[in-house]
Amino acid sequence: MTAMIVFAVVVFVGGGIAYAAERHRERQRARLRAIAEANGLQIDLKAKPPPPTDFDLFDIGGSKQVTAQMWRAGEHDSVFHYEYTVKSGKNSSSTYEFTAALIALPFQAPHLIISTESWWSRIKRAVGLRDIEVESPQFNEHYHVRCSDDRFAITLLDPAMIAWMMSPASGHGTVTFELLGPWMLCHGSRLKPEELPEMLAWAQSVRTQLPAVLTDLYGRS
Repeated sequence: MTAMIVFAVVVFVGGGIAYAAERHRERQRARLRAIAEANGLQIDLKAKPPPPTDFDLFDIGGSKQVTAQMWRAGEHDSVFHYEYTVKSGKNSSSTYEFTAALIALPFQAPHLIISTESWWSRIKRAVGLRDIEVESPQFNEHYHVRCSDDRFAITLLDPAMIAWMMSPASGHGTVTFELLGPWMLCHGSRLKPEELPEMLAWAQSVRTQLPAVLTDLYGRS
């Protein structure tokens, strides 16, 4: 009898927890739908794999999924939450969460990544393994640049672009920029749902900062 009572309590408590969790998820979905509607955006609340591109961010870990993807009707640009997991032991794993914006480009970009300097990149710099550098020592100290085409990287990082990258308007290191083919991915720490439309608008503004000459030099065929 005691065992039956314990079993009934476990089932009751477990059912209550599951119900509360589902109610919380539904409130979150309703919140996201309201945010998208208020900003004139479409939204897809289904969890799905990342876009089929070769960005480094999408090549790490497992259990990769995009959620809460928002976009404006008639446009290819979108913003979304992204997460992946990395096993950290036999029975444990760590989940890493981001907010990212995928922005269409008017040219075909070689693979380029601009991120902040890390302890590893500084070690490589100390032993003479340097990344792509520009004429601004301050920029070189703050950012790490990798690209499959040096000319493209140097052309992109003209004086105006460097000045913008060094300003608060760029996020000043809180966002990683990755360009490949006709796309640019801007990603950083996971944002609050209300900040997703703002992230999309900001990432679209980044496109206007890119030198116009890139379209002439690397325009789509």
